[in-house]
Amino acid sequence: MQIDIKSGNTLSQLAQEHGTSVDALMKANPKIKDANLIYAGDTLNIPGKGGDSFSPTGGSPRGMSGPGGDSFQPGGAAPTSAPTGPAPKGQVGDWINQATAILRQQGVPVDKMNPADIATIIQHESGGNPNATNGWDSNAAKGTPSIGLMQTIQPTFDAHKLAGHGDIRNPVDNIIAGVRYAIERYGSVSNVPGVKAVHNGGAYVGY
Repeated sequence: MQIDIKSGNTLSQLAQEHGTSVDALMKANPKIKDANLIYAGDTLNIPGKGGDSFSPTGGSPRGMSGPGGDSFQPGGAAPTSAPTGPAPKGQVGDWINQATAILRQQGVPVDKMNPADIATIIQHESGGNPNATNGWDSNAAKGTPSIGLMQTIQPTFDAHKLAGHGDIRNPVDNIIAGVRYAIERYGSVSNVPGVKAVHNGGAYVGY
């Protein structure tokens, strides 16, 4: 979804009104370089809203902390009500289904890549925008910004991509690399700390 910024609006106010966070808004709007500086008349992308309107965990985005690429902090309780079932409807769900089908062909167990949990990561990391680029966090400062649906940095993407799926901005390729990274580091997508936090009613944390 897109809205027009009005005179007097602040990014924090708009984040609160639309059930997201300032960090998520900045990721969905890379042209914003300073959270305290937005202009009336500009258009603002609201992450997680729009044509797909997916809400895989049954609630609004709770915001995110930390960089997007690969900086999860392990820990947290086991999920108490992890969603299961198919990916959300719409384009994002189609991308998830395509990526998981390819991963299944590569021998990745289905129970390690819950589509609803993949959708949770996508919703909070990029709002479903495959062109999302984080130009302001510590990874960006090092020259490796977080890119794409699952906000992977290039070195992480390169280490986990599959042959024939090497475009970090291609949504299916990005999901494939992000899922393989999550499985390698945490055992499954459902064990990603940000996903576990959301299942337990907490705030999502970036990875």
